[in-house]
Amino acid sequence: MFEIDEQTIPFIRTRQALLLLDLQNDFIGEGSLLPVEKPSSYIDNIKNLIEPFRPSGDIIWICSVSTEGVSRIVNQPRSDSEAIITNKELPRPRRDVLPGAGSEEDAAEAFLTVQPEGKEHMLKPNSRGSEISDRFAPVSAKDLVFNKTYYSAFKDGSLVQKLRGKFVTEIYIAGALTNVSVFATAMDAARHGYAITIVEDCLGYRSKARHEEALRQLRAYTGCDVISSGELIECLQKQKKVAERKTTSKADDPPATTVTAPSSTAAIEDDSDVTIQLLRAQIRRAKPPAELEAEAKKRERAKSKTKSRRHNTKPVEVGGPSSPSKERSPTSSKSPSPDSSASPNPVDKPVVKAALACPETRSTEKQEFQVKLPSEKETLEEMPNGEDSATVDTAKLCEGDTTVIHKLLPEELASGIFEKIRDEIFWQKMGHQGGEVPRLVAVQGQIEEDGSIPTYRHPADESPALLTFSPTVEVIKNIVEKRLGHPVNHALIQFYRDGNDNISEHSDKTLDIVPNTFIANVSLGAQRTMVFRRKKSVKSAGCIDSQSTTRESCRAALPHNSLCKMGLETNKKWLHGIRPDKRMASEKSEAELAYDGGRISLTFRHIGTYLDKSQQKIWGQGATTKRKQDAKLVINGDTPQSQEMLQAFGKENHDSNFDWHDIYGKGFDVLHMSNSKKLYLSGDFISDRRVKFILNEYNIPWIEATISPSFHWKKGSSTVDNPAIPETPIKFVDNDPSKTTVEGCMPIMFYLEAIYCPNKDCRSPAHLARHYTRFEQANTLLKIWQTAPFNVKPFRAELAKWNIYAQEAEYIAGDDIGLADFAIMPVFEMASEKWSDSLGFEPLAEYWKKMSQKESFLKVLPKENVEALQNQASLCAMKRKINTLTKEKLEIEGSAGQSSAEAEKDNGKEIEELSDGIAKL
Repeated sequence: MFEIDEQTIPFIRTRQALLLLDLQNDFIGEGSLLPVEKPSSYIDNIKNLIEPFRPSGDIIWICSVSTEGVSRIVNQPRSDSEAIITNKELPRPRRDVLPGAGSEEDAAEAFLTVQPEGKEHMLKPNSRGSEISDRFAPVSAKDLVFNKTYYSAFKDGSLVQKLRGKFVTEIYIAGALTNVSVFATAMDAARHGYAITIVEDCLGYRSKARHEEALRQLRAYTGCDVISSGELIECLQKQKKVAERKTTSKADDPPATTVTAPSSTAAIEDDSDVTIQLLRAQIRRAKPPAELEAEAKKRERAKSKTKSRRHNTKPVEVGGPSSPSKERSPTSSKSPSPDSSASPNPVDKPVVKAALACPETRSTEKQEFQVKLPSEKETLEEMPNGEDSATVDTAKLCEGDTTVIHKLLPEELASGIFEKIRDEIFWQKMGHQGGEVPRLVAVQGQIEEDGSIPTYRHPADESPALLTFSPTVEVIKNIVEKRLGHPVNHALIQFYRDGNDNISEHSDKTLDIVPNTFIANVSLGAQRTMVFRRKKSVKSAGCIDSQSTTRESCRAALPHNSLCKMGLETNKKWLHGIRPDKRMASEKSEAELAYDGGRISLTFRHIGTYLDKSQQKIWGQGATTKRKQDAKLVINGDTPQSQEMLQAFGKENHDSNFDWHDIYGKGFDVLHMSNSKKLYLSGDFISDRRVKFILNEYNIPWIEATISPSFHWKKGSSTVDNPAIPETPIKFVDNDPSKTTVEGCMPIMFYLEAIYCPNKDCRSPAHLARHYTRFEQANTLLKIWQTAPFNVKPFRAELAKWNIYAQEAEYIAGDDIGLADFAIMPVFEMASEKWSDSLGFEPLAEYWKKMSQKESFLKVLPKENVEALQNQASLCAMKRKINTLTKEKLEIEGSAGQSSAEAEKDNGKEIEELSDGIAKL
């Protein structure tokens, strides 16, 4: 036993900082090269915010500077790429209404990536344009000024080091442009674990659509707060008053008392100033309620990763405030119904104030308490005594209906369970809103004897097909059902391959979830942290009238073999997510580094909405008809009901007073919010090019599928790049009621020709015969080209046939474009990259040049390939011209006379110029 002397515990106060981005002369004022003038008040708002903020934190001016010869990469699947919002990232309806093509505007705003004409001196080092705008002069000597050469202020690492040195854990962001530097900086700040607030009326932009999309994505992916400068100033003033009260009352603090610990070997781990404050609160008598409330709200802003640099030892376990006659009530096996607005019993909701109410009442028994980072809702409760030693429940979280259960599976089953699940599941990569979801996914469920399946609907571009529960998942499901006290019939399984994989904060959509049930999340593998954050009150008008502009949050560690049992009342009032973990390996615990950092989560739900075997009919809780015999046809596509359901999902994600019966009660029969034709690419150059070409030429609207083929995980390290997705045939899914599906390049092309060809009824037998025959000949040419080692003689012999075909008609097999053209063009494209000898094949070269300029073909090519293709066409034209001039030169040499000598000289000069052009290409 030992005593803790409060005076020996170091106190480290975390700080906040205001980051002011790109407020430079090249963006602001007369003579600016890229004027940022919207909204007109944002500069004045920033100026009005600076002085009130300075007493509370650091002002950091961050200026962009271009680097000569360096172009920054954006929105590319590369490690050195940065994320910004251009017109391409806008939702299609917003993109379509924007004036102009948008590409020039994108190029101008990507000021560190491209240098359009007239912008070559933009943000040049030591120039007036790169200096802080004259409208903010003079800059206080107390402020920090940073230069950045990337869009993100955090990209090169120097800002992170400076903020760590000042113990800054909370940042406010203002400046220009919202969709460029502000977006890139905020996204990186989230990766480093900062608490982020965007000051909305202090942001400058050139396009309101791009500004709003940037804010939408930041809310979704970083969990940042968005407030006005007026709200922030009011909060700063309130903090100042609280600080003044603390100063005047500090002398009246009662003397510290002592606490006994259960073990003399226990030590203290100070993970942050929040932990220190918690220890102080347990040691001292309770402070006045108003002061406690202000301090707790301040702590919520600093969900800090900053460590106090003490010994890396285990947390102290101390006896907490308790009464011998009072036992901890068990967690209820049922949650409130989705439409319930009543709060749980306050006795069942542990809060910090309750924990501090009776500091003098202490148990003399060895009762374990885990010191952790609390919010106002959290407390240090006793671990259950006398319960099954195989499982351990943590303290209740959020609304009191949520707990984390440790040691869910018995030891004999838990052994090797991570690898069993990893290798048993058919994983898929999935896309959402134009990007790849940062984790692998799979869906399993209970398939009834008649083939009907449960369906869980939520906003997503696409979801994996539901497969029956695999053997190991079935075993886990049965154990979960016993812990929940009700059945589950649906599991979303996700593989977080490393610390970078994450899921943005959200509320589960309860449209199809049976009321009074739990959402069960089983964690296997490396420990990750679930962050819960209270939804913003829809009635909040400002930080004085509401509880705080900062929403309450808490964290729950999810170790291997644990179950997070979340009630629907918590889901209703809180968002939850798993943020990226960008810490160095040396900063992580053994549990967080286990299994090579990989984590598998299995989210079990009891679903009450069903689809029939054909997935054509829907019924149940979330549908318009509740009984199977009354089932209705599903609705797909962008319909009024689809839009209404999407809006309902949005309300549930943001409204803590969400009324299930009012919003969801009438039901929805929508299955897929998109009803587009889908193309699943195979990765084969020729097959993918051919099918894309025919789709574009026949003006068939289609989208590229955002979900990969399913695959098993390779044995070995669980890295993001492992495993490669196996090659599968190209697949086309039509949008007819039956969702007609065609696999394979040739079957798809023949299907599209038969169903969608504009002139399909006018094709003669002779026309079809030519196209079908030459389709097969295109495959023969491809085979010769790909034969190793390559033999030019048979290749040229085969090309001779195509040279004749090119002379017969406008297209390769007639006067109308057809299957043969779609089949041969990708082969020519592949061959032209390495073989450009068109000597003797002038008609074929002309055909190639004409076809490669067709819009439907150019759409098939990546942007970088279009320029290369144009260069190849120019190269072929130059070589043909040289061949012609060479023949003329030979004829001239055979003739006599001065005129012939002059002609030969001119001819030779032209050949030399063409040769120089070829060399440049």
